[in-house]
Parts: sequence; structure tokens; C-alpha cells
Amino acid sequence: MKRRVPSSPRGFTLLELMVASSLSLIVLAAALWSAAELQRRGTFEESLMEAQNTLRAVRELLVVELQRAGMGVGSARMVFGRTGALIDQRYAITVSPEERFDGSGLFAKDDKFQPPPADYGTRISDALQVWSWDSEAVDAFGTPIGMVPLTLCTHAPNASDLYRSGNELCANAAPAAIKNRLVMVVRPEMRTSCIMRVTSVAQDTASPYARITVSPGLVEGQTALTGPCTSTAAGLPPDDRVFWGNDKTGGFILLMRGSAFRVNWTSKVPVLERQDLSSDTTAPPANWVALSQDVEMIRLRLGVMTDLTDPTSPVLWFPDEKATPSRPALESCTNATCGPLVPGGWATPTPEQPSARDALMNNMRMVQVQVITRTARLDSSLIQRNGGGFLVDEDGHPRDGYKRRSSTLEIMPRNFAYAGVKVKR
Repeated sequence: MKRRVPSSPRGFTLLELMVASSLSLIVLAAALWSAAELQRRGTFEESLMEAQNTLRAVRELLVVELQRAGMGVGSARMVFGRTGALIDQRYAITVSPEERFDGSGLFAKDDKFQPPPADYGTRISDALQVWSWDSEAVDAFGTPIGMVPLTLCTHAPNASDLYRSGNELCANAAPAAIKNRLVMVVRPEMRTSCIMRVTSVAQDTASPYARITVSPGLVEGQTALTGPCTSTAAGLPPDDRVFWGNDKTGGFILLMRGSAFRVNWTSKVPVLERQDLSSDTTAPPANWVALSQDVEMIRLRLGVMTDLTDPTSPVLWFPDEKATPSRPALESCTNATCGPLVPGGWATPTPEQPSARDALMNNMRMVQVQVITRTARLDSSLIQRNGGGFLVDEDGHPRDGYKRRSSTLEIMPRNFAYAGVKVKR
């Protein structure tokens, strides 16, 4: 019987090994691609969530600032003074549309500011400035400064009518801590406040009150406007007596505080910046401080109520290009363009409403804020160009690879007169 010798076990051929290796590489590549895609999407979603959180935080910050605006002065006009022929007159809430910080808007020229690059040229932001009474100010010992009530200047001509003599204001008592401070002088029955700098405080030895020397304007070199905030060595003209006298309810000196917001593209990406404006006139100008790189644009509109006695009356938004006739930004209003837009009409200047803009600001009760944030990271697969620019999506945002979140809210500043209350004129 012949014995069979078992054959050797058969192995894989070279071709089979190559096919198997190729299939393994394909599976491994697919797995790695899936993992990378999941990681990319996770990172992108995390960035989008950060933009959403930033949107919420900025919105809450602006709500707090706008609701605080006007504390102590309300919706009255604020006479800051004049630099040369330029009249500086603002309100507690002031919007500078598409501010470029080149000296053509509300703010002085600032070489540290850059508008958006050409690809984003239409996305320049508005700048916001708010002012209020600095109710938290304290002196060197931590004592609150508070408001300083005015009193009649008995040493001055027409003493029974005036709270001011030349460049001096009179008060029963004035803390020394208001020296070198920016203040607003407010009269309850007037729709004007005068912005001044306190240069000295002294107790009058012959009279039971303090004499406070003031200089007009926000900064050195500004002079007062003609009208209620001026003063002359020979005495006050009749229209000034309307502000400084006649109103027997007196007035108050209040320390000022302010803040401003802008979006700066100096680093080629948008950066939300804030500037705190101190009442200390000896302090150097405050720097702009970066708050976030996720905010791309801020746009603001001011709402004018057509009837202050009716809370349900329509609100006219400025600017509004779709309205008929179109409404410009209130800061760019002229008597010709905005006179016909004043509820109830406006034609003749008065001490309370010297311009159509003032007449509209007297009825301003709402602020609409739009904040647009974008992700810190971009997705290059989403970029769609059209020549030298980007295509836009259904919301009007450029298809540049960034995802965006937008929020629009309407705020009623609590320190402005409430709707339903007739403002005394």
C-alpha cells in the first residue's frame, strides 16, 4: 500500500496580498476621513456655539448700557460746546452711522481704527455713545459724591433769579472732589443740560454757599454755544436767564460717565471695542479695549413715537430707507429733510426745540439694536466668490466660509420719559 505524503499548506499569492492591502488602505482612509470630518464639524459647531454665546453676551451688555443711558438727564439735549464753527450737541444716546473715525463723524480722527477691507466694505458698523450720571462716583475717602443742588447766587446781579454769576455756579455745599471733573448742569423744567468742566471749588466767606468755577465744553479749547449755556462778564443775556433763572425748582450738578462701542478691523478681523469715558478731566484719554473678535457688525436705529400720550402709537424708525418718504439717521437730519417728519409738524425754532432733529429726539423712546456675530474659524468649502467679491446668502451675508448669527432687539431706555407720560415743554 502506497503511502500519501500530505501537501504543504497553500499561502496567499502576491496578487491577493496586494488586493487585500489596497482594500485595507481604502477602509482605513475612509475611517480617517470620517474621523477628520467629524472633528472638523465638531470644531466648527463649537465655534458657532461660541459666536452664539458672544451674541447673547453682547446683547445683554448693550441692553444694560442703553437702559442706564440718560440717568439724571433723560432725553434732554446735551450742549457740549463748540470747536471753531463746529457745534457739539448730543443726547444721552447718540448713534454715529457707519462711523469711520476719520473726523467726518461724531468721533475725532483715530489712526488706530480701520474700516472693513474691500471684500466687506458694506459691513461697516455704527458707533454708539451713551452718557449718564455717575451715581457711583466717590471721593478719596470713599464717600459718595452724589448730586450737588444749585442755589441762588446772592452776590450776583439779579440774585433773586440766577443760579450763576459769570463763570461761577452757586451751591449750598459742594464737595472738593468735583474739582477737575466733567459735569452736567441739569434743570428739571428745561430740555437742555450744559456740559462743563469744574476748575475750582471755594466756600464763599461772605455768603452761605460754595462758588464753583466752571469752564464750558467737553475738552480744553471748546467754547460754549450761544444760548442757555453761555455766560459773559457783564451778566447773562435774556435767553440764558430762562435757563439759569425763572425756574424756581433749582437745578443740579451731576458728575458724568460715558461709554462708547465700535467694531474695529485694524487686525483684518472684526473686533468689538469699548471705551469708558471718565468724568476725571485730568486723566489721559481712555483707550479702546477689545471685548470680542466674534462680533462682525452692529447697526442701530432710533424709534420716535408719534404720540407720547398713547403707548400704542406707531414708532417711526430712523433711518428707514423703505419708508415713504425715506427717513435718514437722526444724526444727519437737517431742518429741510426732517422737519416734515416730526410728528405734529415742526417749522419754527424754539429754545426747547431749536432744530427738527431736536424735535424728533424729544420723542425718541426706542432703540433697535442689530448685532451680527461670526465664527472664529472658516470653512473653506463654503466659500463662493463672484469676481472680486463674495456671493451673498439668503440673509445678505457674504459666502466667505464663516457662519453667522444675527439678533435684533428693541429697547426702551428707562431713563427717557415713558410712553404715556406727556412731556412738559
